Amino acid sequence: MFLNNKPLYKIFAGSCFLLIASCASVSAPTNANKQFNPSSNNAIDQQANAFRNVQFWGKAYEADKKSSINIIGYAKALSGIGSQDRAIKILEIGSLEHPKDSAILRTYGNVLAKKGLVGPALRKLQTALKYSPNNWRLYNEIGGLHSKLSEHLLARDSFKRALKISPNNASIHTNMGLSYLLSKNLNLAEHHLSIAVSQPNATSRMRGNYALALGLQGKYKQARKVFLQDMTLAQTEANIFNLKKINGVK
Repeated sequence: MFLNNKPLYKIFAGSCFLLIASCASVSAPTNANKQFNPSSNNAIDQQANAFRNVQFWGKAYEADKKSSINIIGYAKALSGIGSQDRAIKILEIGSLEHPKDSAILRTYGNVLAKKGLVGPALRKLQTALKYSPNNWRLYNEIGGLHSKLSEHLLARDSFKRALKISPNNASIHTNMGLSYLLSKNLNLAEHHLSIAVSQPNATSRMRGNYALALGLQGKYKQARKVFLQDMTLAQTEANIFNLKKINGVK
């Protein structure tokens, strides 16, 4: 999910733009991970795996439509191939069958968010939170949706609640940092993003966002060092050039 439906800043060199971390990340049920766990970077292989995933969960769902695991698995599989409307229908029926199932409600909210229905998505996640009040992922995702609506104070309140449950969580600190970045509070953005990248599960995108926060403050030497962890020298220098251009430095 992008905050405000657009990248924070376009840094063109490298493998990707620097964007906010997804607030609607959904993990497959344990059974799905055992059956299908795409590891290939090949787009064709990934697409084939996604459709096999739909077939697998479709059969499971048809065999037992009341199973919460099958409801979630099939909905996520459909969402994974872009069939959001079908996924929403499955979740709508499933949530009627299991009105207090926080996992179904969370998946429902995430699929709605993926379709761009932020308001309804937020309501589903907030309902899920009633039945799973100690789930940091829900707070993190709710915060991400508030950020998408430019409700940054509400977003940070949700991120703070998430951090109380899961301190030093790279995903939460990334979202908190990007919330501050959008509000041009670069010091606090740097603080949270630095914590995120210090975690063992930090990703190249998280490091890129940290470098962005550094570069926007004119800390080009530090930003360059971070960029070089994942990019070539040429890509890094292009990013530094773009940051200087954003900052009005000739």
